[in-house]
This record gives sequence, C-alpha cells and structure tokens, in this order.
Amino acid sequence: MFNLNWFYSFGFFSKKKEPRPERIVIIHNHLFKNAGTTIDFALRRNFGEGFVDHRDDDNMRKGAAYLGPYLSENPWIRSVSTHHLTLPLPSLDKVLLPQIVMLRDPIERVTSVYNFERRQTEATTPGALFATQHDLKEYVQWRMNPDVGNTIRNFYISRCLPPRKFKKKPFTAEEFERACAFLRSVPLLGLVERFDESMVLMEEFLREYIPEIDLSYIPQNVGQKRQSAGERRELLRQELGEELFQELQEKNREDIALYELGKSLLRERINKVDDLEAKLQDFRNRCARLVAA
Repeated sequence: MFNLNWFYSFGFFSKKKEPRPERIVIIHNHLFKNAGTTIDFALRRNFGEGFVDHRDDDNMRKGAAYLGPYLSENPWIRSVSTHHLTLPLPSLDKVLLPQIVMLRDPIERVTSVYNFERRQTEATTPGALFATQHDLKEYVQWRMNPDVGNTIRNFYISRCLPPRKFKKKPFTAEEFERACAFLRSVPLLGLVERFDESMVLMEEFLREYIPEIDLSYIPQNVGQKRQSAGERRELLRQELGEELFQELQEKNREDIALYELGKSLLRERINKVDDLEAKLQDFRNRCARLVAA
C-alpha cells in the first residue's frame, strides 16, 4: 500500500511524489454521529455499486486479515464505509487506501448520540434500549461506566488505534501520541463543524486520482439544527449538572485534545489551498443544484 504518513507529515500537500497507484479505494472510517451518512451519500453518488456500506461487523473487526483479501477479491469496489474499521489498514500492492475520518466536538456530540439512540425504538443494542427508557442525564451517567461501551467516552482515540488488549485501562501518553500521529497521517481528515471546507479539501486530494470526483451532497440524517454548537454545549451542561458535566469532560480528555489537533490540522491544510473561496462557492453551488433537482 502507498504510505501516506510521510507524504503528509509536513503539511497537506507535499512535493514528494509517490509511485502512481493502479487502484484507489476510499475507506470511510464511519464514526457514529459524525455526519457519516451524508458522506456515504456523496460516495454512493460518485461510485454507485462500487460503493459498499459494509455491515458485516464481525468480519470487519478482524482488521487487515479480512479487509485485504476482501478488497483483492472484489476489484470492482471503489469505496467502503464501515462503523467497525479496525486499524491498521491492509498493505496491498499498487493500491492506495486513503481514509476518511470526520471529527466533531466530542462534548457537543453527546446529545446527538443520545437523541439518535432514543429514536431507535426497534433496535436491540444496549445503547438504544437504555436511551429509550431513560433521560439524557441518566444515559450519560450510564455511559460513564467503564463496563459500558465507550460511545461517548474517549471514543475517538479508541478508533485511532489498533484494538487494545485491556480496554478498560486509561489510555497512556504513548497511545495518545500514536493517535495524534495517526490523525496527522489521514489525508481525508475533516470536521463536522467545517463540513463544506472539509469536503473541498477531500476533493483537492482525490482529484489527482479521480479527476471527476464530486462530493456535493444533500444532508442526510440531520438533527440538531436549531442551536449553535456552543448553545447545545451549554444546554447539555445545564441538563447534566456541573459535576456530571465535568466527569464527561474528564473522560473525554484525550478526545478533546484530538479534536483540537484536528482543528489545527484542518486550518493548516485549508491555508494551503489556492483560491479556496472560489472552490468553496463552486462546491456550495453544486450542493444547491443537487438539492433543487
């Protein structure tokens, strides 16, 4: 596989040239409640049947041992989205596997996660079952328990690292640095709060390999639009009370730091794009035409 870690170590674009790949497969590391459904909409528009929304979670959790042969045996696949991507990605000869990772303020994200799980009245997952029977404060208290899935508890760092043997142990400084290095290596990194700019950056990278790429979209599965992110955070603080809100922040300490790194990386990459405003306006015009069609 073409290693992008060094390619992006010192900025979004580098003069260093990698050997030209014979195939590119976009891997969407679909993080729960981080605008992933809208990204999947854009990928499906571009690749049709070549886009796979992969739901075989047990196999995907096997990591490269499964994903490598799966991609090799299905050369028609041009993009894969999965909620259960297991790092590291496979190494495939002459195949480029750029990864999409979208981040969102981990504290602001909490209410969205709860509201989504509460709407899943037919689901049988522990989160959906608990959310449908409890209020937001009770849900957050439950999710702070180390015996409960970490959906709102340092979720990002766990998705930036290979599987851990001891999942309940606190993350070490070395693991945090590895997660930071991973984010720096992700060529298709974005922020939900700067969604359109993130998509323009993705197009900038992908057009070297897929000149016709067009990531314009119609928003999918959108909730919380009435308040700003800051307003939603303050409403969450009021709902939880100061003690639980502080516990939530403490148990997302690494995720908050990763999010801040993501913001910094995105700013650096945006600043390297020529004629960004014109490209952003063109992108938004394409989205508007798609909505109006």
